[in-house]
Amino acid sequence: MKETKKSTNRGGVVLTFDDDYVDEWFNANLKLKQYNWKGTFYVTHFDKLSESQIRELTYLQQNGNEIAADGLIHVYTTKYIKEFGGKEFIEKEIAPMLSLMKNKGFDVTDFSYPYGDRSVESGQLLFNHFKTLRGTTYGNEAPNFQNCYYQNKPLFFGLGIDNSYEHFNVPYYISLLQYAKDNNKIVIFYAHKTVAKAINNYETEFKTLEEICKFVKNNDMKFLYS
Repeated sequence: MKETKKSTNRGGVVLTFDDDYVDEWFNANLKLKQYNWKGTFYVTHFDKLSESQIRELTYLQQNGNEIAADGLIHVYTTKYIKEFGGKEFIEKEIAPMLSLMKNKGFDVTDFSYPYGDRSVESGQLLFNHFKTLRGTTYGNEAPNFQNCYYQNKPLFFGLGIDNSYEHFNVPYYISLLQYAKDNNKIVIFYAHKTVAKAINNYETEFKTLEEICKFVKNNDMKFLYS
């Protein structure tokens, strides 16, 4: 994990975002600037983004956020490899994405599995192209049993904070942050579309992000990126 600035703080959080909700992320950044927050934005369908969205991603990157990859086509990784093979997976899903992003000024080093679909084989392929891979974890186990903490390994797992998840519970997320603070750990969350009011799947409300950011700021914790 990379810090946004040098700090002696204890504990931290990595806020990650998946898919192609660039306009919404840009809006969220404006709302959350007061917390000096930072995030990692795993982008998919890069070939379909508008020039305006590319500029928004550039702005986010220039202001200390990370732009990362969520696949060009956003396929189920293990299913695609099983059906078409690893070589085609890299040629269709990974290589053109990295080339397109590099041409726009994004030197991508990190990848999140679409739908959390991963395997040992896919990891072996992807680590030839990325430094870190982010999977997904679920549930509301006691904080000391959760799997959403960084363990100094290139493969790590985030816990979803979209309203549609069965485990959605802001006080629970705060308890994970408290555990991270008390034990000098880094908790990893992931979201999708950032909205004022969630009405569909894959939506995270601003107030959820604000509660997380408030806790991080008020407890002198760190915002990091992958």
